[in-house]
Amino acid sequence: MVTPTSIETGIVASESGELDLRLDPGDMLVGTFTGKKIASRVTVRCDGRHWATVPVTNVEGLVRFTCQLPPVIDPAETTVEVWGSSEEACFARFTVPPRAPIVNQFGLKARDVLAVHSLPFQATPWLSFDGARLVISGEHLPPAGDPGALRVIFGPGVAYEFQYPLPSISFGKQFWYWPNAHHSSFMVVIDLPACTPGSDPFSFTFAYDNGNPLDLDGRQVGDILGRRVFVPTRLDAGIGLPRDGSQLTRVQTWSNDQSVTFTSHCAFKAIESLLGRYGVANRDGVSVLDWGCGHGRVTRHFVQQWNAARVCGTDIDDETIAWCREYLGGEFRTTPFLPPTPFSEGSFDGIFGISVMTHLSAEVQAAWLDEIGRLLKPEGVALITFGGSRSVAWSSFFRGPDFWRHWTAMGFDDRLIDPALAGKIADGTYDRHTVQTQDYTRRAWSKHLNVVDIIPDFIGNLDVAVLCRRA
Repeated sequence: MVTPTSIETGIVASESGELDLRLDPGDMLVGTFTGKKIASRVTVRCDGRHWATVPVTNVEGLVRFTCQLPPVIDPAETTVEVWGSSEEACFARFTVPPRAPIVNQFGLKARDVLAVHSLPFQATPWLSFDGARLVISGEHLPPAGDPGALRVIFGPGVAYEFQYPLPSISFGKQFWYWPNAHHSSFMVVIDLPACTPGSDPFSFTFAYDNGNPLDLDGRQVGDILGRRVFVPTRLDAGIGLPRDGSQLTRVQTWSNDQSVTFTSHCAFKAIESLLGRYGVANRDGVSVLDWGCGHGRVTRHFVQQWNAARVCGTDIDDETIAWCREYLGGEFRTTPFLPPTPFSEGSFDGIFGISVMTHLSAEVQAAWLDEIGRLLKPEGVALITFGGSRSVAWSSFFRGPDFWRHWTAMGFDDRLIDPALAGKIADGTYDRHTVQTQDYTRRAWSKHLNVVDIIPDFIGNLDVAVLCRRA
């Protein structure tokens, strides 16, 4: 075992031939094993408490691990222990001197961002299929900073392998404030021939096994729909996507055929499930509206699978609506920048809007909330997403302390123009980057509709408000 010692940036803490340690910038603990065979994972404890379990990698004979230490709350020494797979296998025990807070390039503190973002974000945009095995890949932040705490849950009889954590350069950069974000990539390999007949290998849920370091608890885990992944079971889900590349990437510039098919199906299943909680389902006489449908990435699934219902879509973008009319079926209409829409009062049992309020000013939001209330049937329900605390945390890579103080005080910000639709719509100032807190949303939106519930991280990093008409 390594003799207790202190560790400073760039200084080797042990020369025992077993484990060399250094602390890199960003509180990144790097351990290199020499002359010793060890387990595939090590556990790091800080001040006597479990902190994180991280993988040990062997690349060209270099056996090492990396683990970002807990974010600084108060300047104080930190006692760190590195353990192997057994209670007796303590490889090192040492003291880290007081550390400065982690900040981004503009001086924003990581702790300030973590204060509004405790639910780990996940993105699952990729899948492949070789005729027997489904491979699903994406990224999931380590729950409360601990990669060892994440698992996936399938129903009984599913044969699968969960590979996590894998290195993630993109999350490590974008989520600069989240401990061990560089350990975020995952793969789920589903062996369909090995699954039990009658099992469901096409959906799974992320689950978290820890609770203390970042105050993650059951209340903050969020609705299960925000942690469930749905794999498309029909090949026609991807038939007939736009061939003009600018259509697929009109707002989400990273989109391609595969990601559009997979992520839109997941969004459809989440919306379908939530609509079902409020009695809106695929049956005669039911009507649903995709408000802000774009090229119909989600509407297409309703058109394909809700064959008994009336399915409609609307958008301010003439070009995408023209494409939907020609290729998707259903009922699509262009809407103006401000209400009213061409639909009659009380037309819809269900209305959903994905990432529309994220682009509207406060005044325009208010006008559209009134219009949504007009369009809903008396017992109808609207599911409207907005950019909440997780969304603003995601954007913190580009933010500074001045913005953070403004947003924290106001609970709302719509000052930044979004250039994604520049040249595609007439008003170059209409499209915004809008973020808002749940408290603001309840307070402002309840002036127009009843806010029945708010579910965090419902689709990606977007929260969803469940709304109904006021009596």
